[in-house]
Amino acid sequence: MSCPYLTEVTMSFCRAFPVKKLVPSDRVVTTSPCDGECYGECPVYREAAARLGGGSGDLARASHASSNKGGRP
Repeated sequence: MSCPYLTEVTMSFCRAFPVKKLVPSDRVVTTSPCDGECYGECPVYREAAARLGGGSGDLARASHASSNKGGRP
């Protein structure tokens, strides 16, 4: 039997933000630009894209490449 106070929660964080603060997914605002097509409007995303040299597609590719586990494509 497990502890009655132990719960499992799915967490999210922004890879572009300098501090990795975990936020429970159920607490993320439903109109958050992070979860929709308008993520390019996020000031943190724009700043990270500018640091990488401009293209927002470059940031998306870099983000997905860094999340690759085990070194496999």
